[in-house]
Amino acid sequence: MELKENMQFEITTKFVPNFYNSKKLKVVKINASNVRIEMENAKYGGVFPLDLFQSLIRNGALLLDDGRESEEDTA
Repeated sequence: MELKENMQFEITTKFVPNFYNSKKLKVVKINASNVRIEMENAKYGGVFPLDLFQSLIRNGALLLDDGRESEEDTA
């Protein structure tokens, strides 16, 4: 998956460093080695190595938030 700034991800229970019990995070900045993120409900952001962030996506810890409501939300 090609990462872009302002992408939003839903955080699953597999995402261990969820200190703020956030449900979403947003990619703020990307470079060749790091991804800077901002978590919902957090005052500060964080930085992940690019390969670790991509493995969190592959392992299902982060799910791309495409802006659509889930079926549970619309029921």
